[in-house]
Amino acid sequence: MIDKFLKKWENLKESLRDEIEDTGGIKFFMIALLLTILFIPFLFVYELIIKPIYRTIRMIIDAPRLGMKKAYMKYFHSDDYQKEQWKKEREEKEALDSQLLPDSRQKKFDDWKNWPDAYVVDKVAIYAAGGRTLVYVDERLEEFDVPEGVENIYHRCFACCDALKRISLPSSVKRIGKKAFFSCVSLKEINIPQSVSIIDEGIFMNCSSLEHIELPPQIREIPARTFCHCRKLQYIKLPEALRSIKTEAFRRCYSLERIDTNEKLEIIEKKAFEDCRSLKEFIMPNTVRSCSEGMFNGCHSLQHIHFSSQIKDFGGSCCRDCWSINRFTMPKDEYMISYAKEHWEEYKEKVNISTSENPIPKTMFWTMGDSLYFGIPRLTSVCLVFCFSKGVEYTVPSFVTNVKRDAFTSCKNLRKLRLSPYIKASDDPWEINSISYDFIYENWAQIEDIIFDETLKNTKYAFGLMA
Repeated sequence: MIDKFLKKWENLKESLRDEIEDTGGIKFFMIALLLTILFIPFLFVYELIIKPIYRTIRMIIDAPRLGMKKAYMKYFHSDDYQKEQWKKEREEKEALDSQLLPDSRQKKFDDWKNWPDAYVVDKVAIYAAGGRTLVYVDERLEEFDVPEGVENIYHRCFACCDALKRISLPSSVKRIGKKAFFSCVSLKEINIPQSVSIIDEGIFMNCSSLEHIELPPQIREIPARTFCHCRKLQYIKLPEALRSIKTEAFRRCYSLERIDTNEKLEIIEKKAFEDCRSLKEFIMPNTVRSCSEGMFNGCHSLQHIHFSSQIKDFGGSCCRDCWSINRFTMPKDEYMISYAKEHWEEYKEKVNISTSENPIPKTMFWTMGDSLYFGIPRLTSVCLVFCFSKGVEYTVPSFVTNVKRDAFTSCKNLRKLRLSPYIKASDDPWEINSISYDFIYENWAQIEDIIFDETLKNTKYAFGLMA
């Protein structure tokens, strides 16, 4: 269809080119002149008849609402009317601002259009929607008690309240808006009432003094960057109903040592716990389905991760710079064990399990020594997913056929690597990218010496045990 159209378009251009060359373009000039002559009368009719009639009709429609004089100015002297409206809006805004916070340093409320019923209380707070929504609070306050009856804390309501040390929320509050407490750098503790069912993105972002918080049990989602840069937060208990932790939710919580998980968590998104430098252990519930990129990057103190058996891929560099890791665990997946045993019967005669390098077959993800492996169901390859060796030298076992690109990101002491010359490297075990010196220089920069050892030629079939 497209080819036919392009062909016709080329033919049309060719015929026009030939016509212009034959006539000197005079035919097209005459057509353009004729169209211009025909258009001029229509332009006069539009300007002298159609346009005034339309404006008159609009003026009559708006006259009951604006008054005849203003309606006439709006449609027949629009520039003067617009200047008058701008002047009026400016005067109204100045009048409202003067009664609000004339000395405000960091923030001003200028959203009067969206809150026509907003009103100021004590020159420190603005309420709207009949007092059900708290819209704005002066950033100079050190303490604030939200009155009973308020149901919504509006977006950025307490944002940049540098001096705020204590806040009390009533049981009537149901929703807290985006970045509601953004950069409340003096706030140490806050109790969110049980009535709250929804919190929006970044509500405690940059609350660098926050040490303790309890989330209501019915919260189903911790949005993106909710606790990002809460550097003194030490402990968090995930709500019972929580299903997902969004991007960078706990990023750079440097003091976070402990996270109590629930039994319903399903999704942990990118960089959720990045740079949580004090976190030592994470027990992932068996309901989590994926391991996102950068999930634990920079968690220098992390020693043990218990993964969900539902995870089928360890996304990207999920544990980059986790220098203290010494243990991975995962519950047994009975379905995969059954599946593996079936295939093991088919291939057991071809596999030499007498050596220590070939563990007893059990599941697809398994650990041996100081590395995490992934065995392909058809028993045709094994991928080295993650290495947490603390040594200077590491030998990739001979049964490994594929190495993930970020497998050695937490081996800060590693300088010498010994591996098979036939091994492949990529984030997808099915790809067949060879390990070249350029690849090593780009991805494993800390390695100074690499030996391609012919004796480590990959075994064709391999399987493993999850420790």
